[in-house]
Amino acid sequence: MELTKKQQAHLLASVAEGLKTNEINKRAASFKPPYQVSRQQVDFYRDSRGVKLKEIADSAESEALKAGFALRDERVRVLSEMGTSLYQDLKACLRSLADGEFKEGEIRQLRGIFDDLAKEMGDRKTKIDAQVEQTGEMVIRVEYE
Repeated sequence: MELTKKQQAHLLASVAEGLKTNEINKRAASFKPPYQVSRQQVDFYRDSRGVKLKEIADSAESEALKAGFALRDERVRVLSEMGTSLYQDLKACLRSLADGEFKEGEIRQLRGIFDDLAKEMGDRKTKIDAQVEQTGEMVIRVEYE
């Protein structure tokens, strides 16, 4: 079966990811139009385009490290949005609480978000000390500055 240009590109991308023939065929079955490849075809693409595949994989890894949650600014932005939303919800709940009920779980979550933000911004230093006592037990101490 001769592959179309789109199918070839899809196959190359799958080979570049390091997928095996059966994994490629599972993906190819849901591709429009679907296709199927043999192990020999996959080997041919690996061998004939080896250098390009390495470049594609390196480029994809490089791009992955430059996008989304790999970026500290993006993590901080999302944590900040989550913290703001949770804080607004808590303020509204505190105003409406006549019985003095307290949303302990939500407050714990907000404090966790604040802790994560502080770590991302470098404001929270963690010191971990691990020692083996004479009894053979390992003692781990975690200190936050």
